[in-house]
Amino acid sequence: MAGLSQNEQDAMRYSRLGVNGSSRFNAMGGAFGAVGADASCAAYNPAGLALFRKNEWSYSGNMRIKNNSVTTYDKTFSNSDAQFNFNNFGLVATFTSTTDKESRTVIALTATQLQNFNNTINIQGNTNNSSIAKDMLNLALQKKTRKNLDDYYEGMAYVTYLLDYDSANANFFSFLDTKRTVKQTRDIVTKGRQKEFNFSVAHTFKDNFYIGASIGVPVINFTSTTTHIETDEKDSMRVTITSPIGKPVTYTTSYVDGLPTIYTGLLGFSSLEYTEYFRTNGTGINLKIGAIYRVNDMFRVGFNYQSKSYYNLTDVYFNSMTTRFDKPGSYPIMDTVPKGKGYYKYKLVTPSRVALSGAFIYKKLGLISVDYEMVNYGKAQLNGANASDFSTANNAIQKSFGMAQNIRIGAELNIKPMMLRLGYNMQGSPYGAIFTGNYVRNTVSLGVGFRNQKNLFFDLAWFKTLSKEDYYMFHTLNTKSSFVFNNTSIAATIGRKF
Repeated sequence: MAGLSQNEQDAMRYSRLGVNGSSRFNAMGGAFGAVGADASCAAYNPAGLALFRKNEWSYSGNMRIKNNSVTTYDKTFSNSDAQFNFNNFGLVATFTSTTDKESRTVIALTATQLQNFNNTINIQGNTNNSSIAKDMLNLALQKKTRKNLDDYYEGMAYVTYLLDYDSANANFFSFLDTKRTVKQTRDIVTKGRQKEFNFSVAHTFKDNFYIGASIGVPVINFTSTTTHIETDEKDSMRVTITSPIGKPVTYTTSYVDGLPTIYTGLLGFSSLEYTEYFRTNGTGINLKIGAIYRVNDMFRVGFNYQSKSYYNLTDVYFNSMTTRFDKPGSYPIMDTVPKGKGYYKYKLVTPSRVALSGAFIYKKLGLISVDYEMVNYGKAQLNGANASDFSTANNAIQKSFGMAQNIRIGAELNIKPMMLRLGYNMQGSPYGAIFTGNYVRNTVSLGVGFRNQKNLFFDLAWFKTLSKEDYYMFHTLNTKSSFVFNNTSIAATIGRKF
């Protein structure tokens, strides 16, 4: 945790898109680069829209069940909840050429939720020698003087008297005995979504070669609240506070403003609460182009490219801290930075993507498809009115992240009037790992679809995503938490061809 600044993790959050769309699309792992004829193609390979032969509307949603586990201090805790999410909406219109019945132009308007940020993580444990106060003290000792303290972090500890300055020894010290055990909890609550509207046009030549393009307008709405609480649960710090050289420390109200009259170390630490809040909103723009070639009745190959996305974003933010002491008659000491709320506008450029795909289609009985996608996360970039504000973050992006590989595999079996589907989706880590390891997302999926003679269709999908991450709470302490994200979704799509 630190003072507010846009950093490499913010850039990665909006660069690493999920794969989401209709229930058919999800059930087949999103492997539609060479399959087409699904409204979801507008957000990935718009050439797939050219395989539509009729007009269509569709709506998709899902119920997502989250079961996250957190391991800290060798103890594991779980967080579970469920919620309904919008997935995809599509409206597709086809126009057959009057001179060539095998050539069509297709126009589509779609909305797709690329990411859902709603999540809750709870970290807790009884810790020895790894309090946030120790992290703040370590940073204060490195910076030596009050004017060098970060007003959003260790500076708040100074203002709320968690830290103070021993002028005789020219050093900072903490009113919390950093060697003692405290009860520690941290709640990380995120909300919001990243969705995208696509305005697409596609065309087929002789029902053999298909091209398409989409103008994408992604919209970001993200809120994060991180609350860190520490409590002297056993009241072990109702002890005499000494200076770093072992002598009792005496303060007066003129030195510790607002506290009771003269005391000599009887002011024991009780609890602290530190909160970081920020909300990000903004819109962007990108371009997608793609092509599909029908090699013969059994094989198709596809290619698609998505340009960089250019965002204008606004952050609303504040940090707050409250410290409480045992001394009778004392009261919570609070600080908020900035006073009220802060606002900051900046730009984000997320990396481009390129994908190759292939599909094997056997008559009208079934198909198998594979997509292979590459994205270089090291190409993300933050910008603002003052470029130097982002130099550290952009250097970290280039050094930390690199080329990632994504693989999507899907299959469908048509046993009229039912279709059975399965899929697998692997999103490689921005740090380079694939298939296994931290930050790799693996999704397995199953689905079923139904069609009737009135051109109504109804699709169901079940898909489970597993991933792992490491999380470090502090700057100067090696306090690691291991997160395991286990999300299960049940999705449904209803639509009609006309």
